[in-house]
Amino acid sequence: MRYGKNNLGLKHEEGMALILTLLILIALGMLSTALVFSVVNEMNASAAYKYTQQAFYVSNAGVQKATLWFNQNYSPHLPASDYNATQLPVQYSNSSVLLAGQTGSSSVYPDGGVTGAFSAQFGNRSLQADADNSGVYAVNATLLKYTPAKFIAPVTFTSYTSARERWRINSLGHWGTIAKPMGMAIITAVIENSGNAMFDRALWGIDSIDLGGTVLIDSYDPVLGVYGGANIGENGSIGSNGSISTVGSVTIEGDVAFGPSGGFTQGPNVDISGEIIQLSEAHYFPPIPAFSVGSSNYNVHNATLSLNPGDYGSVNIGAHGILSLNPGIYHFNSITEGATGELRISDVTTIFVKTSLNLSGQGVVNPSGDPTKLTIFYSGASEMSMVGGAQAYVEVYAPNAPLKFVGTSDFYGSYIGKSITVQGTPKIHFNEGGLNDHLLPQPFRIINWSQYVY
Repeated sequence: MRYGKNNLGLKHEEGMALILTLLILIALGMLSTALVFSVVNEMNASAAYKYTQQAFYVSNAGVQKATLWFNQNYSPHLPASDYNATQLPVQYSNSSVLLAGQTGSSSVYPDGGVTGAFSAQFGNRSLQADADNSGVYAVNATLLKYTPAKFIAPVTFTSYTSARERWRINSLGHWGTIAKPMGMAIITAVIENSGNAMFDRALWGIDSIDLGGTVLIDSYDPVLGVYGGANIGENGSIGSNGSISTVGSVTIEGDVAFGPSGGFTQGPNVDISGEIIQLSEAHYFPPIPAFSVGSSNYNVHNATLSLNPGDYGSVNIGAHGILSLNPGIYHFNSITEGATGELRISDVTTIFVKTSLNLSGQGVVNPSGDPTKLTIFYSGASEMSMVGGAQAYVEVYAPNAPLKFVGTSDFYGSYIGKSITVQGTPKIHFNEGGLNDHLLPQPFRIINWSQYVY
């Protein structure tokens, strides 16, 4: 009986081992199944990430291509009156201005040639690496901001009217086909062109500025009327790539910026309303392009000489002489103005002077009261002296010459010289309208960015 009992116990133990073995096998099966599901999910997630990243690159190609297209193949539309720029987005014919490349969108733009060119470049364009790897992008562009402005070509100094614009670029990218995409991405980028005003301060002394005597520098806006009263601003800033010295009784309603290796000397009687800034890098001043002059010389005494736009030699404005220039572009070898001489314009006039320039008489008469109507580009190296006269409304660009202000006159506009010296009791009033005139063009650049992947 003892033997039988032992045999019965062994049989019970063999059943438990079988059950334990089955439980272990079930657990291993479940772990294996979980592992397979995990691997599959990881593979699917990895593939999804791969496809969305590829779709992102396709969409990004649309943004980059559109930015390049705006810089190389596009010019802002004129006239500005065709647009309602007070709306956001800008409107044309009561609809938002749109250049369309995406299916289901229609362009709204004044020029059919531009809409056709845009659609051809950005309507479902394919990118293909090989037979098994390809993508498609389509782009829409919406005009958000439009500001007319006057630009100047930095190589030729030719003035032209254009606009500063801001566009929203919406690029839709598919990896695979549009019908059955493996990944999708949308990139929205805002691009903007701009312009740096050549005449952006009251005074720029490229190498140095020396302010002595009793000097006032402030600003005004000719659009608001004549200088004075409520039309006196605090944008009368000055700047130099070198050093600035203010040792007289000087009031500057604006900022003072001096060069990276320069310094600033502030006398005890100097009042500055803005900031004192040391530039991190030198400001760029483009060279005046070479130009030809004529051979006809004139001496004007007790008379008025009227000229039409063209090329001339040297002009000497003597006692009670008046040089009257009709609107347009002039090239002179030199202009010398005596004590009672006068240079007069009636409307938009640009003067290029080659070898010497002296406006020491009754100065410059510009009845419009708007300095942007008269711009003088002086490429010579001899000192240019300005006394002023009854009304000196002018912008002067003389990057090679010392520029000297003397006397008690008021000077309205902006003045750039290799160096600037101010003596006596002159007042210099920066023309705020110059910030939208003679802009050096800057290309369209991305200023904002957002992305979505699916």
